[in-house]
Amino acid sequence: MTDRTTCKELEQRVKALEKKIAENQLIIDKLRRHNKNEKYDREPQGYHNSIQLARMATILALAKLAEYRDDDTGIHLERIREYTKIIAEEMAKKPNYIGYITKEYIDDIYHSSILHDIGKVGIPDAILLKPGKLTPEEFELMKTHSTLGGDVLTVIDAGIEGQTFLTLAKEIAYYHHERWNGTGYPKGLSGENIPLSARIVALPDVYDALTSKRVYKNIISHEKAKEIIINEKGKHFDPDVVDSFLAREDDFKMICEKLHHEDYYTGHGKRKKASNRFGCPELKLI
Repeated sequence: MTDRTTCKELEQRVKALEKKIAENQLIIDKLRRHNKNEKYDREPQGYHNSIQLARMATILALAKLAEYRDDDTGIHLERIREYTKIIAEEMAKKPNYIGYITKEYIDDIYHSSILHDIGKVGIPDAILLKPGKLTPEEFELMKTHSTLGGDVLTVIDAGIEGQTFLTLAKEIAYYHHERWNGTGYPKGLSGENIPLSARIVALPDVYDALTSKRVYKNIISHEKAKEIIINEKGKHFDPDVVDSFLAREDDFKMICEKLHHEDYYTGHGKRKKASNRFGCPELKLI
């Protein structure tokens, strides 16, 4: 397949997704108007479920766009959202986050986390799928995926009135590669200047990269990944996020074993396409 053909197919898929997103937004707007007219007063759960279905259709459509570029992405996304939910649930118990990390927040970050790497759709295949270490120049280009992803979601979100389920997705896409000590990208943010949603997703993203097999690295055990994460507490990761991970590490390990087992038997584990090697260069993931 030529680059021209690939670009044409990608443009067609983008247009189809834009149409689907527009349709989903029409559904959401219609449901909101019905709600204002008290049509759903007797069936509030039906209204809520309909809204959630429309939201999920939009999120999954966008996630499929990223998955089209990289076959490794699908199972990776399933693990990321499960890990993210575990961290968010544990952090909700901490005094500093009570009332902020609500059930709705946990639901939103669970779904939105799968859009963290949506910006990969703008990275050339020669770099995105390169079976080996990236050159410094390639790595700099790869890093632009975070800005590209945030920009894409910002454009989509701009067409939706008020705060939406894409608000967290934007934050995550833009900033999940920022680091607590300010050495990350794209803005070099540090500490609590990094949005909480991005600080939460950063750890699952690295944990999954460490514990997954790639053509350029072997699987790292849960215990070794845990050791690396502890060492990065207060450097790469928010200390509260690390503490939440440690409090629920058995759940992480269970999800890791379960979904990697499914990954192997569905054939994903045998694919040779590379991904996520650009997340933590100092941890030898590139």
